[in-house]
Amino acid sequence: MPELNGHIRLRAACAPSGDTVLAEQAFCAPFHLSKPYWDGRALLVQVVNSTAGILSGDRLATEVAVGEGASLIVTAPSASRIFTMNEGAAQATQRFTVERGGWLEVAPEPLVPHARSVFRQETTVDLAEGAEALFADYLMPGRVARGEAWAWTRLCLRLRVRVAGRLVLQEHFDHSGAELQALAALAGMGPGASFWNAVVVSRRLAPDGAWCEAIRALHGGRVWVGLSALAGDLGGWCVRVISDDPVELRATVGRIRAAFADSLPALHSDLRKL
Repeated sequence: MPELNGHIRLRAACAPSGDTVLAEQAFCAPFHLSKPYWDGRALLVQVVNSTAGILSGDRLATEVAVGEGASLIVTAPSASRIFTMNEGAAQATQRFTVERGGWLEVAPEPLVPHARSVFRQETTVDLAEGAEALFADYLMPGRVARGEAWAWTRLCLRLRVRVAGRLVLQEHFDHSGAELQALAALAGMGPGASFWNAVVVSRRLAPDGAWCEAIRALHGGRVWVGLSALAGDLGGWCVRVISDDPVELRATVGRIRAAFADSLPALHSDLRKL
């Protein structure tokens, strides 16, 4: 099967009516774009992988820009599967930029690495002063029902977040499946443990706000939730969730969005609205 060199480029802008529209769009296989939907708060864009999944040698590039005053949600209708690789690797680069007064939520469905897969992804989030964003990653351990949990060879996820040119977060996740399984075991989670990690930046999130206590109260039982502030006074926060109950994890993510939504109204938008 031939390797894919796919890209998607989007630029959201605020129209004179106050609605957000896609001022520019360009994409090629494996990317496909559903019809955008404006719900009065944000423009919802579903990015679809029109192929079966990601294979060895595939190179994917994503560029999303949000203009001043625009409000955009980028999500997907289904999981991204990284298929078994007898050799080689797949790689992806992502860059998201938001101008002053703009809002961006990146809310993907799970990344599911199959046995013996190798995948590298590098993400950069650049926010202007006064811009707001929520960027999330969602990782499942593989095809649990087929006995492939934690069976990938290598998974490398790099993330940089800059606000007004200042680096506020840099993470480098680089593990085999077995290494990450050991980390999940420390939390008492079984072979089906999944991870959801998010970074949210907004000066409207007061450290003593009710949202903060609401999120911390979600920790317990089969769901572990951690919340920490980024360095500086830019209103940046990290939220991390791990659970071996996929239904409860998804419900917890919904509760986290709801807790933020009192301060960030765009999070009242329904991610599943087509």
